[in-house]
Amino acid sequence: MVGSKDIDLFNLRENEQIVSPCLIIHGKCNKQNGAKTVQVQHPQLPPVTYPIHNQFFKATVLLTPGENKLTFITDTNTARTIVCYYTPLLQNPPVHLCLILAKDSPEQFDSPQEQKGREGGNGLQLAIKKLRLGARLMQAYTNEQMLRNGMGNRTFPFVEEFAWDTLFDQPGMRSTIKVHVIRSEKTLKEIQDPDVAQQNSKGKNTGALFGIAMDALKRYGGPFTNNEKPVQAACMFMDTHWDGKLIRGHAALGGGDDSIKLAIFGSHGLYSWPSSLEQLVPYFTDETRASISEVANDCNECGTYWECLTITLGAFMHEIGHLLGCPHEESGVMLRGYTTLNRSFLTKEAYSERTKSNGASPPIFPKEECTWHRLDTLRFLYHPSFTLPQDFYDPSFMRPTKLGGYPNTKHSLYPMGNGTCRILSPTGIYLIEIICDDLCKGHIEYLPTSLGGPGPQREVVVTLQDLRGRLPKSELAKFGDTFKLKLHSVNAPEIEFDKFPSLVSVQPLDMSKYGFAKNVQGIKSPLYGCSDRGADAGVIAFDVRLVTAVRIYHGYALDGVRFYFKDKHISTKGSPVAKPSVPPRNYFAKITQTVKNQIAINDENLKSVLFGHETQNFTDATLEPGEIIIGFNLRCGAWIDAIQMITSHGRMTEMFGNKNGGGLAELQPPNGQYILGVIGRVGQWVDAFGIVYGSLE
Repeated sequence: MVGSKDIDLFNLRENEQIVSPCLIIHGKCNKQNGAKTVQVQHPQLPPVTYPIHNQFFKATVLLTPGENKLTFITDTNTARTIVCYYTPLLQNPPVHLCLILAKDSPEQFDSPQEQKGREGGNGLQLAIKKLRLGARLMQAYTNEQMLRNGMGNRTFPFVEEFAWDTLFDQPGMRSTIKVHVIRSEKTLKEIQDPDVAQQNSKGKNTGALFGIAMDALKRYGGPFTNNEKPVQAACMFMDTHWDGKLIRGHAALGGGDDSIKLAIFGSHGLYSWPSSLEQLVPYFTDETRASISEVANDCNECGTYWECLTITLGAFMHEIGHLLGCPHEESGVMLRGYTTLNRSFLTKEAYSERTKSNGASPPIFPKEECTWHRLDTLRFLYHPSFTLPQDFYDPSFMRPTKLGGYPNTKHSLYPMGNGTCRILSPTGIYLIEIICDDLCKGHIEYLPTSLGGPGPQREVVVTLQDLRGRLPKSELAKFGDTFKLKLHSVNAPEIEFDKFPSLVSVQPLDMSKYGFAKNVQGIKSPLYGCSDRGADAGVIAFDVRLVTAVRIYHGYALDGVRFYFKDKHISTKGSPVAKPSVPPRNYFAKITQTVKNQIAINDENLKSVLFGHETQNFTDATLEPGEIIIGFNLRCGAWIDAIQMITSHGRMTEMFGNKNGGGLAELQPPNGQYILGVIGRVGQWVDAFGIVYGSLE
């Protein structure tokens, strides 16, 4: 907070470095001298005036690259000047803002007759102005939310251009958001077809507008074609139309594919959006009743102009949240909490037709505002679009390297008995979510050290007792034995474990029936690959301390594995082999000798066990004296594409099979425990693979 004798600024410091082009600055006039307005003056931009209520104000301020000298001066001549510095983050993946028009579009959006008279029409250029300002408000709002969550000033960028900027009543040449105007191949009749209207319960293809938008972007070309990484696009359909019963040409959807991450929305509420900063407060407090004979009352929450602005701007931002990777949450923007989005920009709320009340009393404090959920801000923190330069100076941050294209790495999960589980992530876990009925009801976060956390964790031990303790009592009663666990790691896709309590509440196997000592118990790891295809291979047990060689049968997938071991002349209660530990990951030494159609292992005095099929194509790997297998790396998806052995001497084999197939998974027992055997399912080849592990003490 910046303080002075006369004016306090709560969320901006002197000489602060800013990465958002627009801020919502919260302040207070300390003098009780009846000040009713505060004007924000900028040497390069037109001044804008905001109301003061009970001495508090909120001012939405546009910044220019470099130094910004902001002067806050009241109508009673109380003043405060502050300097901050805005640096655009040009390296971050931006969002492309788009207007999609039918091929025969009249280039007009729905607007009441009196509003068209006030605004001078409802054409394409006005739509661009409104959309551009709406995007700036989303950036300012998101920056404020990230700041409140202790993650610093950070927001997502839109694509910009140096052009005629319309964010003030007095336009000027400066950097501004580029709005792509994109013509669809679809006609007005096709876009406004009731069968593709999302809100039509009888529609035959209510998701079609998403595909229409995607096709229009690809046909437009430029940044939307031949992409090495996904492009982000937020699209509004210009030709959305209320016919008195149905909003046609509208769908609220967010998602995408590996080439384009996409959010779409309709223009049915655009008439209520401001087109300049000077209009911001008047439009957010406009109590004019919406005429349902001319415009839609979306979800019966848009009875007044200001409510239509709040709902439609918030709903479009909700879909951009999906574009940025956010699911629905139990509160906030991602659960229609945007009905109070207006409060983030105001200190006094207008009459609400939706609630039949005058709303929040002035001044409106942060606790009364709409929020991005804490989980949304955590996702944003690790999204490439939100990267700050200083993030790279924190070794614990482990920033995502790019948007999309993550290596298909898989988490390794190892039940340890007594409701305890060990989870490994090659890239570091930053968030664990406890999911009940598709909503997160509890979580564990690992912030980077620069933000006060321990940093993403490559190994985490969780207990059912702790996880259940993080659930509300009502959710614990319903889902305490069935909740899901969702894991988020840096540079890796999220992964979900269904019915997590049953997954870790495993009954240990009595390994004595497989030749081990009576006190040896084994735990099965989860299976990688396809766990519901092929035949169950049972437990293929062996004393890993006695294994001297392995034969891997493979072609374009894994066919089988044979383990050779010395005849058992020692008790499994003890071993001359040292306790296994995780080796250093400098696997520079290879232990393979590739041989086909001939015997490479001197197996005259060796016994063996076979998992899977024996084929004519195989590779042999022999171990050094005292060396044991401590784990496997797999390439897997719908089956096991390839396998790699890791040993206690810090060595590993090549990846046998299709080394480029599927995703990468790691199988290593907890430190100090041994592999006691392998499990899985076998069909034409190996469909699934896992290990049995336990203590041999």
